[in-house]
Amino acid sequence: MKPVSIVSTGRYVPKDVEYTRDFALNEGLSQKNIDELAMDKVHVAKHEEPTDMAIKAANIAIEKAGVKPQEIDVIVYSSTMSDYLRWSDAAKVAHELGAINAYAFRIEQFCCGGMAGIDFAYSKLKADEDIKVVLVVCADKFEKPIINRWTSASANYYGDGASACIVTRSEYGFEVKGTHAVTDGSFNHLWKIPVGGLKSPATAEDIRANRFCSDSRKTASEYLSDSGKRDALFNILGLNNKRVMMELLSRLNMDKSELDYMVLYNIGKEIMLKIIDIIGIDVNKTSQYIAKDYGHIGPTDIVFNLDLMTEEHKFKPGNKIMLFSAGAGFSWSSALLEFKGLSL
Repeated sequence: MKPVSIVSTGRYVPKDVEYTRDFALNEGLSQKNIDELAMDKVHVAKHEEPTDMAIKAANIAIEKAGVKPQEIDVIVYSSTMSDYLRWSDAAKVAHELGAINAYAFRIEQFCCGGMAGIDFAYSKLKADEDIKVVLVVCADKFEKPIINRWTSASANYYGDGASACIVTRSEYGFEVKGTHAVTDGSFNHLWKIPVGGLKSPATAEDIRANRFCSDSRKTASEYLSDSGKRDALFNILGLNNKRVMMELLSRLNMDKSELDYMVLYNIGKEIMLKIIDIIGIDVNKTSQYIAKDYGHIGPTDIVFNLDLMTEEHKFKPGNKIMLFSAGAGFSWSSALLEFKGLSL
């Protein structure tokens, strides 16, 4: 059986752009925060929803792969936000693409969603010979009042966009050598919309008081005001950043010195450099530079960055590439790819 590979990627961002400097004063952004994050601008979807962007990115990946929509067996869709509160957004994506034979579903894993999609595609294609083509597609949009892209997180500014990839059995593309993920749920409560669910249905007063929104910076500052809790969180983050990558390399009998590139999620520069230091790879061999112009696009980041770097001809056949992302929950995920060249 041929190896499981990512044979094509696609990405999409809306045309409108907002610059950090233009919002710093009104949003109360400190110069320290701006310097640590080093995200100069983000793309903003003013007239598009997440599924609209997902369809555009997916069509690019489908065309690159040379497959027909009706040949897609499974569509895995991931998004932090959704067009509607509860809705089968994956079904819309499948319908609009014309993927009439696909089973479509959504994975909710916050910023690890794209990685979870790749993990599912890899595992499914390894296990089920009847499955031949899997589309992984991610999209996100961060908009007030639900999300303030500038202040809802202390480690990043949020941008809008989408990415997609076709995963199938092929001798070409990015062969998936292995995946690994872990979740530590002890800080699960730090990222949530506090009202609007079964436990606390939203009221008119909640809306007026701006409680029907996600503000992880506020939640974290309240809960982590105790130094002991802060230390516990930072220890968990540091330990699992390293663990999820090093354990994967160990499983594959590889040393970190064998890695040629690292593609990671678009988090603030200061944090990103600490993660890169774990592997000890040259920062110029990573996706670190991309966050400056796009911000953090939730689960979209990984495939988005892989697509952009491929377009820039960063990779050569034989290159080993580590994918890494972390997300609310907290979860951490990694995958190891080997670039086999693009089929022409």
